[in-house]
Amino acid sequence: MTSIDPQRINRLLSRKDAAIFLTGLGLSMSAQTLARLFCENKGPLCTRVGARAMYRECDLLDYFRQQCSAPRQSSGEPLRPAANDHLPLPANDRDTQGREA
Repeated sequence: MTSIDPQRINRLLSRKDAAIFLTGLGLSMSAQTLARLFCENKGPLCTRVGARAMYRECDLLDYFRQQCSAPRQSSGEPLRPAANDHLPLPANDRDTQGREA
């Protein structure tokens, strides 16, 4: 029997928890907005578990990163996609000393 690496398990979040997760990253979001974005094919990837809409944390992080632009010095500069490697990871992905897990 093969063992499962706990760091490779990708947690599923309910729509309400996904909204809380995104809001915690700085992207204010409600469960109703996630539902609307799903219907409009504009939101993060979503899967169904039975009748429930569920979101993988990695898909929520990808969506968050897609919503971020590169840093700008003024509002007159055009928006550019961010490199995304500078964006923070949520606190639960860090160990107690602040290093990435």
